[in-house]
Amino acid sequence: MFNQKILCIGNETLDTDHQVSQLATDNNTVNHGLVKDPLFVPANPGYYHTTVVDLLQGEIVALARHFDLVTMLDQPKESYPHWKSFVGTFRLMYDLSLLEINVDYLDKQCNRDIAHWHQTLKQNKSICFYPFLGVIDHLGSNGICPKNLDFNSTKTQDWVNDATFTSIRERMLKGELNSSTCHDCYDRESEGQESARQFETLEWSVRMNFHSIEDFKKITSPAYYELRPNNKCNVMCRTCDNQHSHLIDREWKSIGIPLTPYTESNISFDKINFQTVQKIYVGGGEPTVMHEFYDFLQRCISIGKTDFELVIGTNGMKFSDKLLKLLDHFSDVCFSISFDGYKKVNDYVRWGTEFDTVVANGRTAIDRGHKVGLQTVFSIYNATNMHEIFEFYDDKFPKSSSLVQYGTFENDIMSPYNHPRPDLVLKSMERCTKTNVYYGNGRSCRSMVDLMIDQYSNNYQPDTNKLNKFYEFNDKLDKSRGSLLADYIPELAQARSMI
Repeated sequence: MFNQKILCIGNETLDTDHQVSQLATDNNTVNHGLVKDPLFVPANPGYYHTTVVDLLQGEIVALARHFDLVTMLDQPKESYPHWKSFVGTFRLMYDLSLLEINVDYLDKQCNRDIAHWHQTLKQNKSICFYPFLGVIDHLGSNGICPKNLDFNSTKTQDWVNDATFTSIRERMLKGELNSSTCHDCYDRESEGQESARQFETLEWSVRMNFHSIEDFKKITSPAYYELRPNNKCNVMCRTCDNQHSHLIDREWKSIGIPLTPYTESNISFDKINFQTVQKIYVGGGEPTVMHEFYDFLQRCISIGKTDFELVIGTNGMKFSDKLLKLLDHFSDVCFSISFDGYKKVNDYVRWGTEFDTVVANGRTAIDRGHKVGLQTVFSIYNATNMHEIFEFYDDKFPKSSSLVQYGTFENDIMSPYNHPRPDLVLKSMERCTKTNVYYGNGRSCRSMVDLMIDQYSNNYQPDTNKLNKFYEFNDKLDKSRGSLLADYIPELAQARSMI
C-alpha cells in the first residue's frame, strides 16, 4: 500500500498535472492536485504538485518539510514558459538538499546540463561568462567585468582577439585563477558566498544552451552589454561616490573629500551588436535622467529591435510618462530598483530619494507589465535593520527577484561586518532568516545573512579605527546636507560613544 506523501515541482503548464497523474496511476495512489496555499499541510498519502510561480521559494521550503520526498519532474528547459523559472526550480531543489530535505532531482535528464555547470563552477574556480559573452563600458573604461576595470584593454576595439582578453579567457578555460582581475569573486567565494561569477555564469550557460566549457570558445560576438554612459544622477547615496553621481562629485569638491578620477563616455550605445545581443544592462549615474538613454530607446524602436532583455539599474525616482511610453514597445523590461533601508533609513542612505515614491513607481512598472528586481547594498547603515527590508520585500514585492551585494567603499569603512552593535545585528539577521527573501534564490541573500551570523557569533571585535573613519566621513556628509545620523539610525549614532 502506498503510504508516502510526495511533492512534485514542475513547470507552469498542464503537463505538470498530467505527469503527476501518471505517477500516481503507476503507483496505485492519487494525484491530490496543485498546492497554492503556503500554509497547506498534506493529510493523505499520494502525490501533490506546485511550481516556483504558484508559491514563493521560501513558501515551498516550509511546505517541503511536511513531505516524505520532494521531486523535480523531468521536464526540459524548453517546456518552461521562461528559462529563469527552470533555473529557479533547480536552485530550489539544491537548497532543499542543503536543508537535509529528502529530494530527487539530479538524475533527471532535464537537469543534465545545468547540474554539470553547477558542479563545474565549483571545480573550475576561474571560468566566468563575462569575458566570453560580455562588453562592459563603465564611464568610458572597458573591463573584464563591472568590478574590474581599467586594465590593459581599456580602449580595445577588438573584442575577439585582444591579447589581454585572450589571455584571461585561456586561463579560465584551464581553470587557472586570474587573481589580478577577478579577486572580488574569489574573495566572496572564500567567505562561503555564491559569487557573481558562479550565479550569473550558471544562468548564462543555461540561457545559451552550453553543454561544456568548449562551447565558450564558439562565441565570436557579445550577447551581453553592461553600459554606464556617464555619472549624471539625481540623488546622492552615502554608499556611492563621485564616479557615479555628478551631484556627489560637486559636493565632495566643495567639502574637500578626495575625488576618484573618471572619464565620461557618451558613445556606449553605439557599441551594441543588435544581431547577437540578448541582454543589456544600463546603469549610471541614473539612466532615467540621461538623454542618451531615451535616444537609445527611440533608436531601438525605430529599427524594430526591442525583443532583448533590458535591465535598468535605477533609484526609482523618475518614471516619467515619456519613459513608460517608450518602454511599452519592449517585450522584456526589468527595473532593478535599489532599496538600502526601510522608510526613513532608506531616505537617509539614498539621500535625495523618497521611499514612498520609489515604491509607487515600482508598482507602476509592474502594473505596466514590466518586472521589478530589488537590489540592496549591505552596509554599516542597514546591518541592524536589514530584516525590515526583507520583510518589506516579502510584503510589497513578493514575486520580485532580489540581490544583496556587499557595500564597498574606500578603506572598507562602511563594511557591514564591522558594526559597533553586534547584538542588534544578530537580532536583525535572525529575523531575516524567517523571510521568503532569505530562501528566494536571490544572489547573496541567504549566504550573506549566514555569513553575518557567523561573523558576529564568534568572539567578534570591531575595528575601531575603521569605525572612527566612518563617523568622521559621515559627519562631513551630514554637515553638508543638513542631516543628523541620530534622526534616522539612532542606534548607529548612539553606538559612537562605545568606541
